[in-house]
Amino acid sequence: MIRRLSPSEPTTARSDAPRAAAELGLTDRYRYILGHSGKRYLFSAVPADRLSDYSSAIVVMEPGPGRGGRLKKAWIGEIDRDGKRRGARLNRGDVTGRTALVHLLAGDAAQRRLVLDDLDGLFGPGCES
Repeated sequence: MIRRLSPSEPTTARSDAPRAAAELGLTDRYRYILGHSGKRYLFSAVPADRLSDYSSAIVVMEPGPGRGGRLKKAWIGEIDRDGKRRGARLNRGDVTGRTALVHLLAGDAAQRRLVLDDLDGLFGPGCES
């Protein structure tokens, strides 16, 4: 069962790996993330510095460790058809060394907007989107 957790709970509990991925030992590569509607979205883990390779994708970057013990903020946005990030501004340092989760099954801009709206606030008020 997948449930939406508060931002204070561990991020890994916020999403589950598909059963087939778990059976193949690929739980670190594929995950479901639950939207506000209760719908599950399948995401693949990719290096964040390669996001331009994933045009027309929804992107989630979970909070992570940064320089000097600072926490890098969560980020939710999209990569448009030209490979450009759309969402809150990200500096190169915000992306370097991070893993991003990409959802590739939203077929057009309208479907991506629906998914983004469903995931809005996933990490609480500190999330940039």
